[in-house]
Amino acid sequence: MQSFIGAKSPPITYRVSHRDVARFNAAIRGVLPPVENDPDLEGNEAMIEANPLILRSFITAPFDPPFPEPFHDVLDGGSRFKFIRPVVAGDEITAVRKMQEIFEKSGRFGPMLFKITEVSYSDASGELVATQESTSISYGRPAGSV
Repeated sequence: MQSFIGAKSPPITYRVSHRDVARFNAAIRGVLPPVENDPDLEGNEAMIEANPLILRSFITAPFDPPFPEPFHDVLDGGSRFKFIRPVVAGDEITAVRKMQEIFEKSGRFGPMLFKITEVSYSDASGELVATQESTSISYGRPAGSV
């Protein structure tokens, strides 16, 4: 498993549309502000700034080859973001996940595997927009068991 440290997922690119930003912002705020619901803004998409957590909705590709997950149960150990610049409608954002660290600990339910990954979000010019460091914890029954 240690051989996965430094492994990167294949890149996936997302185009952030005016409608994506409006829907995400509405989900966060509960209402659609008039400026984000204006079809006339389609040509001026860069005027519409997304909530920074829209990046969390961009799924990264799995590692290739896949990570050999040893346990069945998985917990989200949390995430930390570093935002460099706002995401705006019209951006093309590429997400790549990199395995940073893998280690084991013992817990109440037996051995636990901690995986720390970093997702880099870059724009079309290759400039870094944000990073996300995440911890996932797997534990319990061996993967594939019932």
